[in-house]
Amino acid sequence: MKFAIVEDDPFMAQLVSDMLTSAGIEVQVFMLGMDLLKSSDVLNFEAIILDLSLPDIDGFDLMDQLAAKYTGMSILLMSGHQLATVRAAQIYGNGVGLKMRGALTKPFTREALLVTLGLQT
Repeated sequence: MKFAIVEDDPFMAQLVSDMLTSAGIEVQVFMLGMDLLKSSDVLNFEAIILDLSLPDIDGFDLMDQLAAKYTGMSILLMSGHQLATVRAAQIYGNGVGLKMRGALTKPFTREALLVTLGLQT
């Protein structure tokens, strides 16, 4: 199982990566949304853990591009925005044809991450 993390904050990217690798999940980190879109591995990811605020592309725009190319791509949103914004983004992702696994507001625990991804009960 392999997950992508799209997060521009190196500390947060490493933290989420550590949370997943400690659960036996292989991860690949992308600091920019466009790097994910250019990756030849996109279709190999079980899910993409996506920060809504990226320096190169808005999270909504990135979801649009993913949905246009990869209908049904599995996404987990994470953000420092208010919960209402993150939930609205989750509804938006469903609306454009992505499989939204859930949304987490930062900070979150390892357990919350794993439960939201369906890796732990």
